[in-house]
Amino acid sequence: MSLLELNNLTVSYGPIKALHGITIRVEEGELVSLLGANGAGKSTTLRSISRLIPILEGDILFNGKSILNLTAYQIVSLGISHVPEGRGIFPSLTVMENLELSSWTVKDKKKIKHNLSRIFSIFPRLEERKNQLAGTLSGGEQQMLAVGRAMMTDCRLMLLDEPSMGLSPLLVKEVFKVLKEINNSGTTILLVEQNANMALKIADRGYVIENGRIALEGPAEHLMQDKRVKEAYFGKEKK
Repeated sequence: MSLLELNNLTVSYGPIKALHGITIRVEEGELVSLLGANGAGKSTTLRSISRLIPILEGDILFNGKSILNLTAYQIVSLGISHVPEGRGIFPSLTVMENLELSSWTVKDKKKIKHNLSRIFSIFPRLEERKNQLAGTLSGGEQQMLAVGRAMMTDCRLMLLDEPSMGLSPLLVKEVFKVLKEINNSGTTILLVEQNANMALKIADRGYVIENGRIALEGPAEHLMQDKRVKEAYFGKEKK
């Protein structure tokens, strides 16, 4: 039984179909990358899992049980956290207030303290800026805060939408290194990313979505060697 299963998922925005019966699975402990161009359906897939948009057909299973009839806040309580594109932090709250607000699903105060300590060990800059307004952080620091907030929910599955967007190459490397560390510590990750090279380097498996359909899937190392992936995301090979 997979931790997450999307079975024949179809989503529409009015008369326009965004997802055409996609099927995806994520096993416990995996880091799975979902790749695709702008408008391919990547963010729609994550928003569907978080129950932020209605489903036309198909089903979503988490830990073997359908979550179609659950609300977004119930999804978080189940152990699914979502780091949206654009980060979605609260700019007028401090770093600490953002983190504390995200721990509402965790009732054990010792666990909250442990999670906070873990976040500060991974992102020491957040501890240095814990009393600073989140809106005054740099783009990279805001992304760290967005990931830290997800970790505060004590999630089993983290959904990440374009974590490298707007970051310098140096910060991109840092963020991806941290994501792998989080995954290695036991958190399952479904990563939506346009930076295919970086995403596949840290992933176990990957899916390529094109026009709302799964075009390719397989182990990350196989996708990195696939001619179609190379041409679409790494540039055409020189002859």
